[in-house]
Amino acid sequence: MKQKWIGTQIVLNNIPNNSLHKNDNLKNKLATAKEALNLDALMIWSDINKKDLDLVREICRDFKIKTYLWYPILADIPGFKVRWEQSVETFDGLYGYGKNGRWDKLGKGEEDFLFVCPNDEQNIRKIFDQYQNKIIESGFDGVFLDRIRFPSPSNGFEALFSCFCKSCLHKFYNNYSEDLKGYRNQVKTVFEKFKTIDVNYLQTCQSFSDIIIRDSLKKFYDFRKQNIYQVLKIFADKAKQMGKLVGVDLFAPSLAPLVSQDYQLLVKTCDWIKPMIYCHTSSPAGLPLELYCLIRAILEINPTLDEGQLIREISRIIGVALPTQINDLLKNGISEHIICSEMQRIKEFNLPEKVDTYVGIEAVQIPGLCNITEKILKKYLKSVIEAEIKGMVLSWDLLKIPDENLKLAGDILLT
Repeated sequence: MKQKWIGTQIVLNNIPNNSLHKNDNLKNKLATAKEALNLDALMIWSDINKKDLDLVREICRDFKIKTYLWYPILADIPGFKVRWEQSVETFDGLYGYGKNGRWDKLGKGEEDFLFVCPNDEQNIRKIFDQYQNKIIESGFDGVFLDRIRFPSPSNGFEALFSCFCKSCLHKFYNNYSEDLKGYRNQVKTVFEKFKTIDVNYLQTCQSFSDIIIRDSLKKFYDFRKQNIYQVLKIFADKAKQMGKLVGVDLFAPSLAPLVSQDYQLLVKTCDWIKPMIYCHTSSPAGLPLELYCLIRAILEINPTLDEGQLIREISRIIGVALPTQINDLLKNGISEHIICSEMQRIKEFNLPEKVDTYVGIEAVQIPGLCNITEKILKKYLKSVIEAEIKGMVLSWDLLKIPDENLKLAGDILLT
């Protein structure tokens, strides 16, 4: 078996006193990862100081590990606190979060997933300036761009129908010579229909985009896709001008349309993509949580729907059998075999060969969010091999990945 490219991610800002110089754990962990996996790359969360960034880069250079600046663009940006009024505006005047189906832990941790509008040029410029300075000072081999999307189901169902801020109204009119307020009214009509839909409506849907993106809203969602692409291009082009490699974090392809990530557009900006096929994560971007929030939202809006029938239709759309009860989604996760069907979706996009796909799977053990055991990891790795993927990113924080998981992955992938 040809050796796969293997990367991982790391968050260092929680280390006491924000200093790594007396911390041997980092060097030992990277040594273990290099020995076990022949680790190719490390994506480093950007919220640490230059002195510590330099130290990490030096350690990685000694181990022949490429380093990437892991930078979130539209949410949870280091050094830029997104205020409520700066976040995306829903059709019904909410900011950042919707009501129905919203994850109950949203905004209660270190990350709040408040997304700034990609059309807010003033804020994007501030974020870009910070990003540019960080690239200059870091000296890394590449950048890994994250949070380039609109809100997902875990932000609440209404947030899927955003944004209608002044910046969006202005840009939409300039692009299409139409008033975006008309689409706001159409969104309200679509949302109202959810109060009375039945299973027949769902049976006509072949994808998640079919559920919310009706014909009357196609131009609005095309606009959103272009918004995300244009912002990503600005950040990616700057990195390329500086001779850096560019990787991009993406939702699983079946869910990507909900957050307006168009794979065929976005790959024009980068060297590689990382589709997040997280089957056991109870946090945003994890398939269990996003599906749970989507299903719960529809049931909250329309309590007459049968939960079992709704889950069966969602199972059909995503292509794997889901637990028969919604609460079991977070408890048991979903089948790791979905990697094969999600990768097949990517193949059908006919992406350029020069852009590599490195699937992102969890390997961490974090109480309350994700617990990847040896049994689960073996299933993941079996699916990775079956799907014939070029590489993978063990996500999402190396310091939370047990050494046993690193060694198991190496034993399976490198033999």
